Amino acid sequence: MEPKSKIRLTIDGNEVTADEGMTILEVAQQAGIHIPTLCHQPALSNWGGCRMCVVAVQGLPRLVASCVMPVREGMAVVTTNERIIKSRRTVLEFIFAERNHNCMFCPKSGDCELQQLAYDLQMDHMTVPQSFIPFSVDVTNDYMGIDHNRCILCGRCVRACAELAGNHVLAFQNRGPRSLVGFDLNETLKSSTCYGCGVCLQVCPTGAIFSRQHTHYAVKGHAKAWHAIDSHCPLCGLLCPTTMVVTDNTLLKVEGRLMAAGNRPDRGQLCARGRFEVLNDAGERLRHPLVRTANGRWTEASWENALDRVAEKMNVLRDTLGGQVLFGIASCEVSNEVLISFRDLLVKGWSAGTIDTFDGSHYRTVLAASRDLGHPLKEASWKQLPESDFVIVCGTDLSERQPLLMSLLRRNVLETGTRVAVIGPADIMASFRSFYFATGDDDLPAWVDILWNMAAQASEGALNAGVKPKRTGLPERKRYLRDLQKEVGMQAQTRKALAAMVSQYLASKQPLLIAGEALSSAQQPSALNNLAKLARLKDLDSGGRLMILKRDGNSAGAWKLGIAAENKPGPKKRLKAGLMLLDGESAADIAAWTGRSSPEFLAVISPYLHTNLLDKAQVLVPRPCWLEEEGTYTASDGNETAHVQKVLAAPGDIRNTWQTLLALAERTGGAAALKTLEQLTQKAAAELNLGIET
Repeated sequence: MEPKSKIRLTIDGNEVTADEGMTILEVAQQAGIHIPTLCHQPALSNWGGCRMCVVAVQGLPRLVASCVMPVREGMAVVTTNERIIKSRRTVLEFIFAERNHNCMFCPKSGDCELQQLAYDLQMDHMTVPQSFIPFSVDVTNDYMGIDHNRCILCGRCVRACAELAGNHVLAFQNRGPRSLVGFDLNETLKSSTCYGCGVCLQVCPTGAIFSRQHTHYAVKGHAKAWHAIDSHCPLCGLLCPTTMVVTDNTLLKVEGRLMAAGNRPDRGQLCARGRFEVLNDAGERLRHPLVRTANGRWTEASWENALDRVAEKMNVLRDTLGGQVLFGIASCEVSNEVLISFRDLLVKGWSAGTIDTFDGSHYRTVLAASRDLGHPLKEASWKQLPESDFVIVCGTDLSERQPLLMSLLRRNVLETGTRVAVIGPADIMASFRSFYFATGDDDLPAWVDILWNMAAQASEGALNAGVKPKRTGLPERKRYLRDLQKEVGMQAQTRKALAAMVSQYLASKQPLLIAGEALSSAQQPSALNNLAKLARLKDLDSGGRLMILKRDGNSAGAWKLGIAAENKPGPKKRLKAGLMLLDGESAADIAAWTGRSSPEFLAVISPYLHTNLLDKAQVLVPRPCWLEEEGTYTASDGNETAHVQKVLAAPGDIRNTWQTLLALAERTGGAAALKTLEQLTQKAAAELNLGIET
C-alpha cells in the first residue's frame, strides 16, 4: 500500500501537516484543536448534517462542515470567531426549540452532549420561538426505549444500525416537524426486526434512546463521578472489548469500544447479552459457606470449617478407596486461572478418577471426529468472516448463541455480497440468506452426509484430498444419496436447491463453515466429520475453513487445558464424592450430573444458591461472579486469550475462587506449586501458547 502524500495547512494560524484524504475535523483533533460536533461519531461515516462543526475556510464564501470537508494543500482554516459562534448558537437554538429538551426531567442531564454544547456556547436563553410537537415514547422493549421528543435527528443511530450492526432497522420517517427516527415501516421497537444490540443507544448524544435498566442510578452522579474500566466480555467466547461503567460498586452500563477500523471485524460493537443481560440478576447470591448437618438442615459455617470438611472427606476416600472414586465437574464460564487451579487440585491433590466439564460431551464429539479424520480439526477464526464469500451455518441459532456473528454476516451480505446458506430448524437470516434448508436436529447428520456426498461427487479433488465419501463408485454413491434423501423426505425442489448451493460453495474462493452445538452434541461424530471433510475440499493444506461454536464462554480454554474428559464416565463407575465448580449453569445441567453420579458427598463452589442442590450437596462454598474476579479467558476458536478485569467487589468476605481452590490444595497433604494469580496466569499462557490481549 502506497503511503499517502502529506499536506500542509494552517488551522487558527498554526501550521499543521496532514495525510491526503483527511477532513478538517480529523486534522484539528489530531492537532489538539477542539471543534464541537453532534452528528459526528468516530466509528461511523461522516455525514455533515448537524452543522455544529462549521468552520471558515479562506476563499470560501460560506462556512463549511469540517467533518466532511477534506483538507488541501495551503488551506487556511479558522475554527472560531464571532461569525462561527453565532452560526453554531443559532443552530443549537433551533435544535432546542424543535423538541422537548427540558433538561431538568431528562435522565441524561449532566451527561448529555447537547446540554454540554449549550453550556459551551453560553446559550442561557432562546431567541427563537418553541415549535415543539409532542411525540410518543416507545418502551415496548425490555432493555431500552426511544423518546422521540428528545431526538435531534443527528442520524448517529441510523448509521450505527446500518454500518455496525448491519441490520438497517432504523431510518428517518415523515417530513418537516413530524420527522422522526422509526423502526422498519413505523413498527414499535418490540415488533420490529431490531435484535436489541443497543449500539444505537451507545452512540445517541441525548436522552432519545435510553436504557431501561438501573434507571434509579441515573440521579447518582454522572461521568465525572463514574469509574470506567476497560475489560472484555467473556460470555460467548468472542471476547469483545468493553468499557464497564461503575459507581458505588454498582454496574451502571456496559459499552463497546467502538472503532472505525482495527483488528476486530465487529468494530467494537456488543450484543444484547453483553450489553444488557449482564446487568440482570443471575440468581440469589451465596454469601457465606454453608454446611448440611446430620439432620439435613443447612447452617452457616466459617471458611476454615467448610474447607476442612471438604478436604477431610475427599482425603479419606482417596486414601482408603483410591482417587478413582472421586470426581470434579467444572463450569466453562470461569477463567483459565480458576480452571488450572481446579484441575491441579483434582488431579494432583486427590488423584481423581474423573474430571470433566458440563459441555464435555461436545468435546468428546469433536475429539472423535478428529480421530476419524486422522488429524486434529484445525478450527477457523471468526475473524475470517469479513473475507468469506460463502458461509454455511449448520445446526445453530446464531441469534441466541452468537448474535454478533449474525450481525457480521448481515453486514457481509449487504457490503460484499457474501452468500449465506442456513441448515437447521430456524431460518435465522430470512432477509439475508441465499439458501435455507429446514431440518430438525435429529435429521441434521443425514443432511450433512447428503451435502458432503453431493460435494464429493461434484468435486474432482475430493478423492485426491483423501476425503472419500462413503462409497467411491459412482453408481453406489448415487444410490446412497438417493437413500439418504428418501430417508429425510427430501423433495425434488429441495434437491435442486441443495445442488445449486453445493455448486456455489465449490465455486467460492474463501468459504467458511460454521458448525453449531447440534453437531458437536450429537451422539456420533459423523456429521461433524463430514462437515470437516467438506471444509477440506476448499482448503487442502490447512483445513482452516471450519468454525466450531462452543457452548460456553471459555469452553476452548477448558478443553485445551485438559479439563474435559476424553472418555465419557461409564454408568458402572461408582463415584462416591466430588467437587462441583459452578457459575451460571442451568438446573438441567446440574441435575444431569448429580443424577448420573449420585455421590455420597458433594461439595459445591458457586456464586449462586442453586436450590436444586440443597438436597444433594453437603457443603456450599461461595465464589465471586465473573464481574468480581479478574482472569484470562480463551476465545471460542482457541486462537487468542484476553484479560478480564475485576469491576465489582464481591459481597461480604467472599474469597477469589483460585484462593479457595489453593486453600483446598494445601489441605490435600501436598503444598501447591502455584500460590499467586500472576503465577497461574503465566502457567495458563504457557500451556495455551497464546498471547493475552489486555
